[in-house]
Amino acid sequence: MPSANTTSEFARNGDGQNAAATKDIEAQIQQLRDDISALARSIAAVGNEKAGEVRGKARRAANEAADASLHMVEAAREQALSLERDLERQIRTNPIQAVAIAAGVGFLFALMTRR
Repeated sequence: MPSANTTSEFARNGDGQNAAATKDIEAQIQQLRDDISALARSIAAVGNEKAGEVRGKARRAANEAADASLHMVEAAREQALSLERDLERQIRTNPIQAVAIAAGVGFLFALMTRR
């Protein structure tokens, strides 16, 4: 039968092993925490990078759309000015015909609004 002294030595050795195992587990848990923290920072950095890329693409698309709309507005303005010049030229070259057309359009408009 083991003596009380041997039992206490066994308890101390067991406690020592338990303490060592506990410290080892705590070190592993801390390492896991550090790894998870590093992984979270990496994911955040990648997310920020992707968000920056998306913002850049959105800005470029908005700028391209604005440029395209400006070109369309300018083209429409030029076309309206061209039509105005053509109409003015037609009126100057054929004033009697222009007055007759205007009178006919006015007469038709008056007939339509009477009803």
